[in-house]
Amino acid sequence: MEFVARSYAENLRGMKQLEEGARGLRLEFIPSYGNFITIRVGKAGEVYKRLLRRGVIVRPVGGGYGLPEHVRVTVGTAEENDKFLRSLAASLKE
Repeated sequence: MEFVARSYAENLRGMKQLEEGARGLRLEFIPSYGNFITIRVGKAGEVYKRLLRRGVIVRPVGGGYGLPEHVRVTVGTAEENDKFLRSLAASLKE
C-alpha cells in the first residue's frame, strides 16, 4: 500500500509540473486524472519527430481520436518531465 501511495503522490507532482510547463509555453492541454497528459502542440507529427531527435518519446494522438495537433505525454520523474519541457520548447521554435 505504501508503494501505491508514493506512486500516486509522485504522479500528482509530475502532472502539476507538466501542466505548469504547458501553461508556461502557452499551450492548451486536456486535463487528466491518469498518468499522462495530452498537449496541443500544433503540427504534432513534426513536433513528435523533433522530440525523438532529442531523445524524448511522446505519442502523437491524431488518428481515430481527431486530435491531429496533440501529443500524449506520460508523466515521468521530475528530471524526465523537465527534459521533456525543455525539449518541447526547443522543438516548437524549429
